[in-house]
Amino acid sequence: MRDNNKKIDFYGVGIGPGDPGLVTIKAKNILDKIDTVFVPSADGEKSFAFSIISSLNLKNKKFVILTFPMTKDKKILRNYWVRAAKKIRVEIQKNKTTAFVTIGDPFIYSTYIYVLKELKNRYPDIKVETIPGITSFNAASCACGLPLLESGEKMAVLPVSRNFEGLEKILKEFDTVVLMKVGPKIEKITCLLKRMNLIKNAVLISHVGHKNEKIIRDFDNLNKKEGYLSVVIVKKEKKK
Repeated sequence: MRDNNKKIDFYGVGIGPGDPGLVTIKAKNILDKIDTVFVPSADGEKSFAFSIISSLNLKNKKFVILTFPMTKDKKILRNYWVRAAKKIRVEIQKNKTTAFVTIGDPFIYSTYIYVLKELKNRYPDIKVETIPGITSFNAASCACGLPLLESGEKMAVLPVSRNFEGLEKILKEFDTVVLMKVGPKIEKITCLLKRMNLIKNAVLISHVGHKNEKIIRDFDNLNKKEGYLSVVIVKKEKKK
């Protein structure tokens, strides 16, 4: 059983896919009480996570933007993860409680995972708690009214790789497939789904929970821009 009286130095806080109303009560309560909030940003662009928490009326906080480059080179990225861990440690040494906010859930394709590893490896004395958040695919399935799983069904969640390795096999084997990190690959995804006769089973949800949210079932008119901040859910028809 968790000791609720234990002082936590660092929180990883999932803040959901975009709608501030989907930030959990626990996440909001923690953000209200901590001193320093670390916010990720991609290559110095406007932080998506910050746009969510800026609507939460957080007062008397120090906000620190942590920039991470848009690359898959882990040697480059590790320098940024280490730098972030060191900055967090500095705040904790000042006797400040800290949090790292992340869109969606902290343990699903999140930079937080790697920052946390560096933090634990370098400073094992730091007490950490991770707060779950609503994922983009959970919110997306509700937005389009498409159940992810029914009795006995299997689901796969995966990012779309450049070469689509293993994707066709997964689409054949699972009842529901959630494709994340779609990006500019949406045109090739459309071609694959058509070839497999699954195009009518697919729906793209873009910017779920935002004012510019889109739910698209007609893939013929999609362009590469539609893949940004989007998930594709492929749901096979239930056998009778």
